[in-house]
Amino acid sequence: MRIQLFCLMFLFGLTISSSVYAGNGYFGVRGGVSDLRETDVADKYKSAGFVSAYIGGQSGAFRAEAEYTALSKVKFESVQIDSQFQRLMANGYVDLHVSRYVRPYFGAGIGSAFYSVHDKKSQNKSSGANFAWNATAGVGLKLTKNVTFDTGYRYTDMGDVSVGNQNLHFNTQEVYAGLRFSF
Repeated sequence: MRIQLFCLMFLFGLTISSSVYAGNGYFGVRGGVSDLRETDVADKYKSAGFVSAYIGGQSGAFRAEAEYTALSKVKFESVQIDSQFQRLMANGYVDLHVSRYVRPYFGAGIGSAFYSVHDKKSQNKSSGANFAWNATAGVGLKLTKNVTFDTGYRYTDMGDVSVGNQNLHFNTQEVYAGLRFSF
């Protein structure tokens, strides 16, 4: 799995670097609110903040980017679990041309979710990485020639985690806003 992910990220990096070399590159930051859900035991949402940084390239209506996301620490009191997640994702988007200044988009991504989970009952800890995937819908509003305001919604599945005698499954629903800078 790690070799496959490395190969995917390497090919993705080549794609982005060729777009950046052609003068169609961008980078950006986004942040927002994430409802982190543990579905197997707690089946409850807990709100968390997150921040992401990304770099990508665009060719016509298609964009591809590499993104790093860090979520704030979340405590599930009902099952006495503390969790911390980070993600490294390869995302692809299709921009729809509505007008010169408004570009709705949709996309998907795959990558890894890095986790650290602490079961306060048993005092067991678990950390590692899982396969993760996401689906996104949003809109970009062109502010200047090189600056776009981005806002949207993202669902991310971050996989299964075993800690102590509990098997947990985590996903998020996120609402975000940010700025994208073209170069």
